[in-house]
Amino acid sequence: MSADTNPVPTLPARLAVEFVGTFFLLLTITMVVVKAADLSIIAPLPIGLVLIALVYAGGPISGAHYNPAVTVGFSLSGRFPWREAIPYIAAQCAGSLSAALVAMSFRGQAETMVEPAIADGFVAEAIWTFLLMFVILQVTAPRNAGNQWFGVAIGMTVAAGAWAVGPTSGAVFNPAVWAGLSLAGKLAWMDWWLYILAPLAGVIVAVGVDVITSRTAPRP
Repeated sequence: MSADTNPVPTLPARLAVEFVGTFFLLLTITMVVVKAADLSIIAPLPIGLVLIALVYAGGPISGAHYNPAVTVGFSLSGRFPWREAIPYIAAQCAGSLSAALVAMSFRGQAETMVEPAIADGFVAEAIWTFLLMFVILQVTAPRNAGNQWFGVAIGMTVAAGAWAVGPTSGAVFNPAVWAGLSLAGKLAWMDWWLYILAPLAGVIVAVGVDVITSRTAPRP
């Protein structure tokens, strides 16, 4: 009986990766962004770069979600089991909140990063989370199996979103990141609906568009 040359990572192994990945994503964001204006200057670059590294490091183990909205999107698309969604989301939130505590020990309670306008902030978070989820679904689709650029595509989508709408909404696109930023004092807890409902709306639309773009027809 031959040994398994391609073992499947256990759930604890995958949860550990989700915790570590979300931890360092939130820690980086918290340390490089003081005000939302920073997102229109240079802060998006280190955020995008660390996400690229984390996606390549954790992708083969956990899928490198690092985002509850992405986990929900993968589950809606049928690429991830719903029974594991809650453990993933719990690990992501735990990683983000832990990173917020570490960041607070470095810098103390932070000033509010942004006070988003209700309508503009919701639209900004929704449309860019849509783009993020759409990019993720496309670059990880079976037709792109074996590609080596998926991490760059994902990381640069987040960086571009931070540059584009950071001053408008804070460019969060991630409920776990929102939780960590709120704990650190950079976002208001009362805006929970904006940073949870808007990303979920974006991923739902992205999954629908992915279904349409994945349709194929026999060659004539």
